[in-house]
Amino acid sequence: MKANTCVQVLAIVLAIVLIGPMGAGAADKPGVELGEITVVTGKVVAIDRTDRAVAIQGPEGNVLVLEVGKAAKNFNQIKVGDQVKLEYYESVAIYVGAAGKPPQENVGVIAAAAPKGQKPAGEVIEVVDVSAVIQAIDPAKRTLTLKGPQGNVIPLKVDKSVKAFDQLKVGDSIHVRYTEAVAISVTKP
Repeated sequence: MKANTCVQVLAIVLAIVLIGPMGAGAADKPGVELGEITVVTGKVVAIDRTDRAVAIQGPEGNVLVLEVGKAAKNFNQIKVGDQVKLEYYESVAIYVGAAGKPPQENVGVIAAAAPKGQKPAGEVIEVVDVSAVIQAIDPAKRTLTLKGPQGNVIPLKVDKSVKAFDQLKVGDSIHVRYTEAVAISVTKP
């Protein structure tokens, strides 16, 4: 994710998520975490060893062709009929922190693959942490002005259903952690 996208995600998610229940964060500040995991299984129906592509038939009968990069050491272990399991996890956690924290942005990626000689498997996890500082609050218009990590300023309209709006203060930090993880494994049928 690029920096501008991160700040846009922060603004959009803040507008949506503060509507939800209170969760972790400063003891008297609003916060929430939302996450979802999706698991899909399929069967290898064709392999193109020259172009390193695998055709996988999903549970609905649809066929998806995936190119397999050279980083996948165990490509030659894949056989027609093998089962493929894909797990996708996505979450966002938002909380309001104490005043005085400068805007920040951090991105981390972790990748792992099965050892050579085993059936192909791997995981990729990306975590993006972004914070912004509340620069202004207009209670009558229900708007916030946020300053992001790159100094960009974002005006944000807050829906009337957001009950925690009156708890926000100029100088509070809004923190967002977006996590995306993908794990894929190939097994014999």
